[in-house]
Amino acid sequence: MTNPYAMQANPYETGYSQPNYMQPNYVQANSYQPAVTVNPSETSTPSTVGMMTLGALGGGTVGFFKNRYPIGKDGSVSDSFTRNVFEKNLKNNRPESSQKFFKQLKEILNKIDKINSPEDFKKLLNANKEIIEDQCKGISSETLIDAVNSTNLKESKKSLKESLQGIMNFELQKTKNAIKLAWNNDAKKFVKTPEFQDNKLFEIIKNTKTNVQWKKALKYGGITAGIIGALTLGYKLLTGKRNS
Repeated sequence: MTNPYAMQANPYETGYSQPNYMQPNYVQANSYQPAVTVNPSETSTPSTVGMMTLGALGGGTVGFFKNRYPIGKDGSVSDSFTRNVFEKNLKNNRPESSQKFFKQLKEILNKIDKINSPEDFKKLLNANKEIIEDQCKGISSETLIDAVNSTNLKESKKSLKESLQGIMNFELQKTKNAIKLAWNNDAKKFVKTPEFQDNKLFEIIKNTKTNVQWKKALKYGGITAGIIGALTLGYKLLTGKRNS
């Protein structure tokens, strides 16, 4: 009898080849894979530019909203806002004669403390004669200038400075009064009312508020960005040294 199993091919005989189950791109489980080294500082350290941008946005937002109200809860107006309004109104809403007057007034106030001799004082007065003539209602400007000497120089400087500073202070106080007149405390914004008759001044006040807000926003944003950028860069340098 013929053995039915005698004709079965023996897979282990050399005459037969085993099928190859290996795929071309197949990688054995136990094959060696080179390890990739990752520097922790490269993955966890924040970008300096990114942190500066974040700081600029955050600081700018704080600066913008911190200065959104030019009038305090007690009704006071900041000196910086008042000066901004005064300068813009003087430039855009006053005649050339007024601009020249205050230009000379500020010139004297800026330089008078540095004057140390009668000669220099006389030069300053002659260079700003329009102001001096305005101050000399009871005595001529020529007499004032001729009479200055080393004996009365100190008192002459003091009297003129107090007089001109008084004019400037009064102008700033008038500006503050106008700002308060335009401010609606309930609405927390500037509102044009019939009592405020100078339309151009009102627009200057309203626009100055927005300009000051943006300037403060840029200032706060720049400062914050610089600080955060410096701290981030310092952190990167420090962690770089530790990992080296």
